[in-house]
Amino acid sequence: MTQASLLKSGFWSTYGAFAARGLALVSNLILARLLLPVDYGVIGVAYIFWAFANLFTQGTIDSFVVYHGIGDRRALNTAYSVSWILGGGLALGLLVTSPLIAKFFAMPALTGVLSLYSINLLLSFLYTFYTGILRERMQYREIAQIMLIGALARVALATVSAWMGLGYWSFVIGDLANWIISCLLIQPHLKLKLQFAMDPKSRRAIMLYCLGAAGSSLGFYVNANFDSLVVGKIVGNQALGYYNFAYQITMAASIVLSQAVVQLGTSVFAKQERGSDRRHALQQVMNQLSWLAAPLFILLYLGMDPAIIQQVFGEKWLPACAIIPWLLIFSYFRLLTSPLNAMLSATGNPHINARANLVIAPIAVLSFIIGAQHLEIMGVSIAAAIVLGGLWTGYWWYLGCRQMDWKMLPFILPMLLFAGLGLGALALVSPLPLVWRFPAFSLLYLLFSSYWSRGYLFGYWNVAKTMINKFQNWRSPQQNKA
Repeated sequence: MTQASLLKSGFWSTYGAFAARGLALVSNLILARLLLPVDYGVIGVAYIFWAFANLFTQGTIDSFVVYHGIGDRRALNTAYSVSWILGGGLALGLLVTSPLIAKFFAMPALTGVLSLYSINLLLSFLYTFYTGILRERMQYREIAQIMLIGALARVALATVSAWMGLGYWSFVIGDLANWIISCLLIQPHLKLKLQFAMDPKSRRAIMLYCLGAAGSSLGFYVNANFDSLVVGKIVGNQALGYYNFAYQITMAASIVLSQAVVQLGTSVFAKQERGSDRRHALQQVMNQLSWLAAPLFILLYLGMDPAIIQQVFGEKWLPACAIIPWLLIFSYFRLLTSPLNAMLSATGNPHINARANLVIAPIAVLSFIIGAQHLEIMGVSIAAAIVLGGLWTGYWWYLGCRQMDWKMLPFILPMLLFAGLGLGALALVSPLPLVWRFPAFSLLYLLFSSYWSRGYLFGYWNVAKTMINKFQNWRSPQQNKA
């Protein structure tokens, strides 16, 4: 695969992730102006259980299709059948338990909300399987287009519903529209006749792979969602609204970019046969991703100044500002574990991801409880930064490098180096007026990192020139025809 084609696939993968997650963020920000913190508290609890059920889809059946390929029709049909069975079973489970969940949290509205999310769960299983087929073919442009249309539908319907005064139901209506439209639009691109059939040998391979991936997702779910659960149960519903708001705006960039890195990385790493090629590719990804991520998250920190939050979202969200820096630390390191996640999935080692997540999960939960009891949402955010931002990242990379028989330092050093350079630049621009901090920081960071980043800039420039030349060559015949 050439650098230009890889960059093209990376562009469409990132574009698709931004379309889905970015527009979801836009929708949530619009709803923040129209809804109350109490509405965010209800939907925040619903998202916890939706995420728990949905963890059996993300990075499981789709990654198996990419890892195994689509040439074996028996395995492909078995994977399709497993998607229906697991999706239907979990959807039924969510539907049946929704009254119990509503009673536990003393929120009667959760019964109806979770009942509708059970439909989303089945649709998400099928859609995830379908995207695995397109990812195996490297059809990221088609995936991106579908994600964009679905995300636009979500924003439109959620906003209209909120404007009509439907409260937390606005989230439910928007999400349901997104999944229905996405499943319908992806059908013409499959170009395969799928059948409901079960091959015992293929089923065993699928279940072993998916159990490893689901174990990783389960641990990741606990680490990424139990902070909200602890806040809602110990601190209160309104505090959960503040925490959920801060979590969404700080995690948006990490979620979008992580999704793009995992999707593209799994496809690319799976096609590399030599271990040395994989190691070199992962080092390059970590170097360049760290160089880009460090200034991005510091610019996000500057953009989430209390004055800006008050101006954009209103004074009611100011209590959330105090926890934003700590959640950004967690978000930064969460993004920089995604290349390792992709590498382990691509090499048939999802159980290593599972171990990293499951070992840290009880430590994270205990730290959340202690933090909530002593410092409320501030304590929970500090625990997330220390345990999930530092301890979790280090342990995950240690396990991954040991499994692949690689040295750990070349992968860890870039994320620490560029973060340090970024923090140094931030300290120097902090005395400046807010409006001047953005350009001053950007220039200082480029200056500080120039020793390491010159090769990246030249490489991006050369690839950009190549793609511009190809576009101009494509336009010339079109203009001559006109």
